[in-house]
Amino acid sequence: MRRATQPPVLDAVGIHRALEQLHGVVRAKGLKNSEVRDAVARGALAYDGHFTVEDLVKTLRETGAVEAHPATVYRIVPLLVEAGLIQETLVSAGEGHRYERAFEREHHDHLICTSCGKVVEFEFEAIEVLQRDIAEQFGFSLTGHVHELFGVCSRCAPKGRAR
Repeated sequence: MRRATQPPVLDAVGIHRALEQLHGVVRAKGLKNSEVRDAVARGALAYDGHFTVEDLVKTLRETGAVEAHPATVYRIVPLLVEAGLIQETLVSAGEGHRYERAFEREHHDHLICTSCGKVVEFEFEAIEVLQRDIAEQFGFSLTGHVHELFGVCSRCAPKGRAR
């Protein structure tokens, strides 16, 4: 098992590839491309870590994307998920939907401290193999998953109980 590495920041070429992927989904749905949608996609792809739609709207406003109203961003986010640019994550945390960049990033799972909210991203192939085996036993073909482990981190655990 190892800690997941932070994804490298996408350069201009990576952003271009991501936007082309988004434009393909948009065309397939019979929609037109828009500058606002592209700005939201760029903002989501550049976001460092996990974010809510509200976080993304705030960041977009701070960077000058004034047309990115909350309702607009809420409509765009499902397209970004469908295009594989971002993925929903930390959905069990009870704080609403959170997202993170998925485009050109390795799959990983999460450990979440229920006390302070610390998130540790990790990769563990044995869990991945077990999930595939379980799905196969029940006649499922996996298309994705979100794996979250909840607990208390060593900093928050009472002395003597932290390991």
